[in-house]
Amino acid sequence: MKPWLRHLSLKLGLLWSAATAAAQPVVVLETNWPEAQVYADSVLLGIARTGSFLIPAGTQVLRLVPPDGDTWSIPAQQVILPDPVPDTLQLYLPFPYYYYLETLPSGARIYRGPPAQNRLLGETPFTGVFEEPLQDTLYFVHAGYAPAMLQPSTLVWNHHRLVLQPIDPEDKVTLWTPAQRRHGLTYLALGVALAATAVSVHYKFQADRLYAQYEQTGDPALRPRIRELDLRAGVALGVAQIGLGVAAFRLIFR
Repeated sequence: MKPWLRHLSLKLGLLWSAATAAAQPVVVLETNWPEAQVYADSVLLGIARTGSFLIPAGTQVLRLVPPDGDTWSIPAQQVILPDPVPDTLQLYLPFPYYYYLETLPSGARIYRGPPAQNRLLGETPFTGVFEEPLQDTLYFVHAGYAPAMLQPSTLVWNHHRLVLQPIDPEDKVTLWTPAQRRHGLTYLALGVALAATAVSVHYKFQADRLYAQYEQTGDPALRPRIRELDLRAGVALGVAQIGLGVAAFRLIFR
């Protein structure tokens, strides 16, 4: 092929590509979860923070899928695109706000604001879905334990865990008198529960810090470590609950 003919062919190809791209609709997307994945039907376009996306011809549904992690239970947000799709389509596709609140021990009442205002939210473990993020300070009240406070985060997915403190720890010392030595297993179970709780909180804090780093960087290499830390925290919490259960059983039926 002659050089001038090859040059003409290349130029026509570039013009055709530019014309095709220009004819492809663009969706300008806003959402409250920048890490969510954007799909055109089943085709992954990228992550939401990109802001604008070229929509393949024939696309019917635009979906926003939560990022990988412990958010698998959150349903995707989606919108049916008009037919035909205009050249530029602006969409705001927000997620509701999910809160999972737990305490050790469980069964604490949760109040939005001071308990005297009597704005009861529920009891732990608590799962709630809200159109707006929780702004009030949360109070956790459990008989025999000091009240605890929490300022909830305003992310789309929020998981908070609190360890409640006994009101009078000195009462626990009586468990160690000589007359109660036959209850050594009870004390051992309490010790295991406390130690496992500390381990669970430690791993969970590490996982939360890594997840905050992942939200900022989007580094996929962090995700396996986050899953591992969450798994360790869950196992340690399970051990703590078993220890508390054994101790409670022996104290009740001694």
